[in-house]
Amino acid sequence: MRPSPLAALVPLAALVAGALSPACTVANVPANAMPMVRSRATSDLDCPDKDVRVEEQLGGRYKAVGCGRKAYYQAACEALRCVVHGEGETMVPWRDRQDPAEVDLQRDRLP
Repeated sequence: MRPSPLAALVPLAALVAGALSPACTVANVPANAMPMVRSRATSDLDCPDKDVRVEEQLGGRYKAVGCGRKAYYQAACEALRCVVHGEGETMVPWRDRQDPAEVDLQRDRLP
């Protein structure tokens, strides 16, 4: 008996799905946090962006070196949203953060 033409497409479909799936997995999380880490390091180290070198370490940690200084950061991502905290700062998960609109309203009420 001859296999149906659709049966030949099943392995191809699985291959295509497997090739595309890394784009949607947690593997890209460090790449999502890197711009935030670099921006924070540029400010904290008081150093031009071109002189800052950021190294990814294990567990969402980053080491930034520039202008004779260094700083460590911890990044946590949920899907595409990331938060970056400096060493010694308390991490606040996304679910526990205030809505940005509420923060703006509170800031507008300040004298």
